[in-house]
Amino acid sequence: MILSMRPHSLLAVFLIMMTQAAALALPKAPAPTVSAALNYQSLPPNQQAVIAVVIDIPDEFHTQSHKPIQPDFIPLEVSVKPSPAIEAYAPVYPEPHIKSFPALGGQLSVYEGRITIYVPVKVKQGAIPGAITLEGTVHYQMCDDRVCFPPRDLPWTTQTRIVAAGTTLQANQPELFKDFDPATFAKVSPVVARPAQRITIFGRELGEGAYGFAFFAAFIVGIIFNVVPCVLPVVPLKIMGFYEVSRHNRGRSFAFGVVFSLGIITVFAGLGLLVVVFKTLSWGELYGNPTFLIAVILILLAFGLAQFGAFSVGLPTAVYNIAPRHDTYVGNFLFGILTAVLSTPCTFGMFLGLLVWASAQPWQIGLSLMIIVGAGMAFPYLILSAVPEVARRFPRTGPWAELVKQMMGFLLIGSAVFFARRFLNGILGEKAFWWVLFAVVAIAAGYLILRTVQFSRTFVGRVVAVVLALVLVVPSLAFTIRQTNPPIDWKPYSAEAVDAARRSGKIVMLEFTADWCANCLTLEATTFHDKRTVEAIKQHQVVTFRADLTDQNAPGWATLRGITTIAAIPLTAVYAADDREPIQLTGIYSAHDLIQAFQSASEKAGGKATAPAVPSP
Repeated sequence: MILSMRPHSLLAVFLIMMTQAAALALPKAPAPTVSAALNYQSLPPNQQAVIAVVIDIPDEFHTQSHKPIQPDFIPLEVSVKPSPAIEAYAPVYPEPHIKSFPALGGQLSVYEGRITIYVPVKVKQGAIPGAITLEGTVHYQMCDDRVCFPPRDLPWTTQTRIVAAGTTLQANQPELFKDFDPATFAKVSPVVARPAQRITIFGRELGEGAYGFAFFAAFIVGIIFNVVPCVLPVVPLKIMGFYEVSRHNRGRSFAFGVVFSLGIITVFAGLGLLVVVFKTLSWGELYGNPTFLIAVILILLAFGLAQFGAFSVGLPTAVYNIAPRHDTYVGNFLFGILTAVLSTPCTFGMFLGLLVWASAQPWQIGLSLMIIVGAGMAFPYLILSAVPEVARRFPRTGPWAELVKQMMGFLLIGSAVFFARRFLNGILGEKAFWWVLFAVVAIAAGYLILRTVQFSRTFVGRVVAVVLALVLVVPSLAFTIRQTNPPIDWKPYSAEAVDAARRSGKIVMLEFTADWCANCLTLEATTFHDKRTVEAIKQHQVVTFRADLTDQNAPGWATLRGITTIAAIPLTAVYAADDREPIQLTGIYSAHDLIQAFQSASEKAGGKATAPAVPSP
């Protein structure tokens, strides 16, 4: 079949569609205004006091209350940053309004207009006199009458002074505190901070101030991104591109390598702003947008078919002046962007720890770390562009070189099928998707044998081709049969079903996944097919739920954001009975890790005596 558009032109179209998808993926709502004040102008040691956190919600909008009716909506919560001079107690929230929003599913518990949250505090006995700043955040989810927007955090601060004991107290803004009940101090308990999540990478824990190791690890992780399945198909294309340019001008080849690297780094810097700094996007969330996903599929198909010479009809010359070719600066920059974007569904398993650590640092540190990841991913390409002799060693002409290029084409087409999973599932069913993917592998194996027979004159060459084809087909067939017969009875996600299972007193496992998430596929093929996992689920009587986040508007997104600020997958939450905070398993984890989580949940629920032993990994 002759196609009328070259793949590089499709890449230009892809960038336009990516911009549109990004706009769709980042719905915005006006932010409320937040202020805070203390009821006294100064505080002596042992003095009880109250912080009033005042939130003004814009007209025609509301936030979820502190206790939403729908469990998968995000509660409004006020937090206080720990202070060496002040002990904070549990905030006192106002009564919500119960209102009906048909487009949002019915009745909701909401806050509207101006609300005031009171935070009781007490000055510690050994507080040092002097000026202090109290600060914290308001975590909220804004909605209008049709849609709820991504959760946000807004900071608040207030200043006061610690003074000597016996100093006369002076009231501050008494009108703000007229509704506060002083008897509250007899009822509240100190806020207990959540234990910090232990983050390890390459076997070493990332603690506070571990900047040197964190940046080194980020650079190494970026390099590793080049061998993940989502990126691997485009690597040979770029290597061949550098070679072609280097034959004419070595200096220009390096310049193209620099520009290509800047394209990669630009994507990671942009994602750093959205994911780590502003927290308006979750890692990989763009793949839940159908416009963006279709663009990626078309680009991969186009590049795959191009390896077979499928594109022979060009566009007007003016179009190619802006087309992302290997021998233009614009083309290399856009190709770098594509390479980085393709990495996002496959990289999160090894990237989660760094991402969580980055989000907890000052924004300058977090953003810099994301840029270093991009620099690490770009580094091998920069070396290849500077040392074109390496690229010259790749086969370039002849039937064998052509066959290698065409096998890369099959790999690109297989990647396109992987990204098209949500569409194939809707048309053919979930099991059919795996057989379509296997069909691509089988066709590639058959093509390898056929082409080798055509131009190989030796018996050994043909035998090697058959062996390679069997290496492709046999494991793929076994894998397909395995994936189409899952050993775990996954229940479809709904907030009500999960809540009911938790109230029943059983351990609940909630796995967040998506069709575009390659690391989720790895977990599905390994941990969740492990016999030890299946046996542990039966022994602990675990109720298993799977929240599919393939769709950008899937209800599970709100639940995920309530569990972790990063809101990225794969993530599995294991709940003990009546335990609000789940045990979190993030990235790619083993059956041993999951079984240990079941044991911990069983012990929390009082089942320590009956917990089975953890099998060795």
